[in-house]
Amino acid sequence: MLFGLIFIAATAAADISPAVGPTADALQSDLQTAYSCKDIDGRKVWKGGLAYYIQSFVYDDETPDNTANMATDAVLPEDNSPETMQEFEQACLTMAPTASTDN
Repeated sequence: MLFGLIFIAATAAADISPAVGPTADALQSDLQTAYSCKDIDGRKVWKGGLAYYIQSFVYDDETPDNTANMATDAVLPEDNSPETMQEFEQACLTMAPTASTDN
């Protein structure tokens, strides 16, 4: 997955302590290896090892299919309700990658 512009909004605070949650750099790396899930409300969703990720809302003249300029928000359990996290879990449940059976 290659994204030209990644906006990670893990929290509203600019100073994220590593003890509180992953750093923006860690989330950026995690997003690069995340797998695609089912869309939620028309927005693309991915699951990484640290967080779920969702395509940011599109405004004005932006197009949702322009992946070179797609902004993405991190969805962390500590920042969201259990109901929200369950919605992401369900979106990714049937899309999880399977282990290869090649010998």
